[in-house]
Amino acid sequence: MGIRQGFVAVLLFCVVQCAAVSSFAMESRYEVDPEHVAGVRLNQVAVGGGYASASMTRTPGVYKVYPAFIRLGFGFEANERIQLTVEPFVHTIVEPEHGVETGCAFGVRYSEPVAGPLCVYAEGSVAPMYLSIDTVEQGGAGFNFLLQAGGGLEVELSSVMGLFTGYRFRHISHAHLVDRPNAAIDSHAVVAGVVWYL
Repeated sequence: MGIRQGFVAVLLFCVVQCAAVSSFAMESRYEVDPEHVAGVRLNQVAVGGGYASASMTRTPGVYKVYPAFIRLGFGFEANERIQLTVEPFVHTIVEPEHGVETGCAFGVRYSEPVAGPLCVYAEGSVAPMYLSIDTVEQGGAGFNFLLQAGGGLEVELSSVMGLFTGYRFRHISHAHLVDRPNAAIDSHAVVAGVVWYL
């Protein structure tokens, strides 16, 4: 499967999942009261950071990034384990040269309690972004997509705050939407941060 086909598949998957979740949310909790419409509300705000690296396929050296992001989680009233997420970010690139990845990710996150205050989560997102450095893989600086998928652990410290840590697979590509090379940059990230429950 080519990069363009992979991107389209991930995008379609996210759209289908959002539609299915929305349908479930609208039908499950308020079936008895047809006048009450299940809504979506902001129920989490998180601040996080981490470290990502990749072996470059064509550019000499290693690709090293320090992610920094704010995640807004919008839970369904019928099932707040499922969230739609909006995640603006500015990731600092330190190798092969200094620069930034900046954009905003849109995704889905699912969490499942395991024991007591501990839960596991899985997440995926797509982000239009600006890559500020030139690479052999992606050509000159400019527009790209950042696709991320991963999972991790979250622990509630109180009713209003918790901590999370996890892994993310990252794929940078512009899906051949611009006239530049598109060999992609795949990297692995460890992230952690603080979450506030609203």
